[in-house]
Amino acid sequence: MTNVSIYAHRGGMLNAPENTLAAFKAAFSDGADAVECDIRRTADGQFVAFHDALSGRVCGHNWKIAETSWPHLKSLRVLGKEPIPHLDDILNLMILRPAREFYFEMALEKEADAADLALQIKRAGVQSRAFLLAFSRRRKFLAAARAAVPGIGLAVMPLFPSDLLGAAEKAGASKVCAGWIGWPLAKQLFYFGAAAFDFKKQAEAAALAGVEVSAGIANHPRDVRRLAELGAKAVWTDDVPMAVKYV
Repeated sequence: MTNVSIYAHRGGMLNAPENTLAAFKAAFSDGADAVECDIRRTADGQFVAFHDALSGRVCGHNWKIAETSWPHLKSLRVLGKEPIPHLDDILNLMILRPAREFYFEMALEKEADAADLALQIKRAGVQSRAFLLAFSRRRKFLAAARAAVPGIGLAVMPLFPSDLLGAAEKAGASKVCAGWIGWPLAKQLFYFGAAAFDFKKQAEAAALAGVEVSAGIANHPRDVRRLAELGAKAVWTDDVPMAVKYV
């Protein structure tokens, strides 16, 4: 299974504070082929890497990201350790890691924000290794990014693995990130759908069409191996060292 890539969800959040430069650097050092972060926009229009709408869970102070300015947010520490990264910090890291890809899940409020994000990535010259990521129900954000920067990478997340290639085609994406989210029974539902709709055959058809299928989030060797056997070309994980060991 050495041809299976490893993608670090939130930078590999089991080994470093999530969505931080420390996590991204550790993930690459541990062998990740790509890292993912969640992108939000602050009250003063800055893009930052942060998953939740509120900062309380990982930073203590329960501020709403969209209503807080960057000078205030940059004083916070994720899990008391690492600063919240600004988009510029991430783009600089991408420049220093020319062989690695980066996924930006757009937790944005307006389609214009997606366009602005794409333009800032283009100005850094890394658009060929950047993939803007959105759930299939938010395809309009992907369309806005593509309209602003036609060459930027797009990735789509379907909620159920019934039509992987169709999800990519509807979104204009070259990557499909399938799998489960942190809802009860979500993983079981994914595996049910993978069996019912022949995930492996779908992944093969997608590959022939030039679309990469990845899956996760796999935090146990059993899931890493199972997703690789199902034909996923990349596996998402919170634990990069573990996943690298078992692919």
